[in-house]
Amino acid sequence: MADPPPARPPCPPAAPAATTIAEIVTRMTARWRTLQRARDWRAVFAKTYLRTTERILAATRRPGHFENPAWMVQLDCNFAGRYFRAIDCWDAGGACPLPWVVAFQGAQQKRTLVLQDMLLGMNAHINYDLPYALDATIPPGLSLAALAPYMRDHLRMNRLLARTVNAVEQAAGAYDPLLDVGNWLLGPSAAQSTAQLIEIWRERSWAHFLLLRDGSPRDAADRLIEGTAHEYALLLLQLQHVIPGIYWPNRLYRDSIGWLRGWF
Repeated sequence: MADPPPARPPCPPAAPAATTIAEIVTRMTARWRTLQRARDWRAVFAKTYLRTTERILAATRRPGHFENPAWMVQLDCNFAGRYFRAIDCWDAGGACPLPWVVAFQGAQQKRTLVLQDMLLGMNAHINYDLPYALDATIPPGLSLAALAPYMRDHLRMNRLLARTVNAVEQAAGAYDPLLDVGNWLLGPSAAQSTAQLIEIWRERSWAHFLLLRDGSPRDAADRLIEGTAHEYALLLLQLQHVIPGIYWPNRLYRDSIGWLRGWF
């Protein structure tokens, strides 16, 4: 009989939960700078997530932007905490959800393009983390009518995220100017495609949140949520099979030229 796989060390204790989005921005900035100094490819998603959260902070401070701004703050803090937990568990050698494993492993092995680093992080965070963040912050036992205001704010967030796509792509473009060239050539359609993808993922996350609430067996719902996000992650890696010769030029660029210019 084969020996069982070695047990992974436990994840480190979770950091105290943040209570404001300003605090989240401060923590994200420190984490991004740490990754940047270490020339860690995960800095790409860290920076794009930071830019997104800065826009969310500004929106929650505008009166009337959300019906329930207090919930949006609570949701954002819970949501970001799940990303912090995933990256801390990975760094400690602990067990991570499969979509985060794909994202972190791709960056660690240096086989990903900048665009993939950004999208792999978005996929794991939206398709895996978001349903659980919604479940943790929306009161249980609500009727569909009582859920409607939360759904409306969820949709408002979709529109806000669509308006932040250009800023997010500019943040990623700092690590690969070819992204900026591609966005310039494609024009508004590039940002629109990214916004549509985020909207589709967020719609599915809301549906998976409802699945967590409808009395279905929890283990089946958990498998579906993790499996869906994992399948998306594997699909995002397929670009290497379409253009296999891009691996070494991409790695050379990101490890040498990018480092010399101070991007990593």
